[in-house]
Amino acid sequence: MAKSLRSKVKNAARRKRRTQTHYAVAGAERVQRISDKLLGKGKEKADGDAAEGEGDEVEGANEEQVDGDATMEEAPKKVSTSAPRDSRRESWRLSKGMSARPKSRGQNSLGQSSGRRNAGRPKRRR
Repeated sequence: MAKSLRSKVKNAARRKRRTQTHYAVAGAERVQRISDKLLGKGKEKADGDAAEGEGDEVEGANEEQVDGDATMEEAPKKVSTSAPRDSRRESWRLSKGMSARPKSRGQNSLGQSSGRRNAGRPKRRR
């Protein structure tokens, strides 16, 4: 009989395979490469190789202090997750000069007052 993807046995086998195969090594290299790129370490290495001169030790020490101070001062900007996201329809309406959401006319086709939410057919089967 087939086992589901959430099966304990299958998950355990996958966990073992994740660390024991060459895919794990390639994945770790990829993560490290992306991390270095995001931290800007790749650019420093390229600049350091091209311009080797006297007094690199002094400059390197100063750079470390500046980098440490910058990270201490700057707090990561918090991303808002509660604001409404514009749909493709709303962005199209805005590009045409219309309002994002059409103004409510007050009544639906049956003459009843219309609501912004749960308008139209009921979702529950009866």
